[in-house]
Amino acid sequence: MDEQIRLMDQNLKCLSAAEEKYSQKEDKYEEEIKILTDKLKEAETCAEFAERLVAKLEKTIDDLEDKLKCTIEEHLCTQRMLDQPLLDLNEM
Repeated sequence: MDEQIRLMDQNLKCLSAAEEKYSQKEDKYEEEIKILTDKLKEAETCAEFAERLVAKLEKTIDDLEDKLKCTIEEHLCTQRMLDQPLLDLNEM
């Protein structure tokens, strides 16, 4: 009987030690999960900011392309206007 009690006591001590070990592991994993969750939120925020920035840059590019087209058209009109007197003079 004493031998069984001693074995049970040893088993209890082993189980208590294992419980403590796994409890520490659980705490470590919970902390790691918290850190990874925070990093994920930060990455999502950065991604949203980048998406907004890309959209803004694409709009700026579109605006600049439109402005370039208008400037080219104005240049062509001015060129035609300046070429006409030269053509008139050449015909004389």
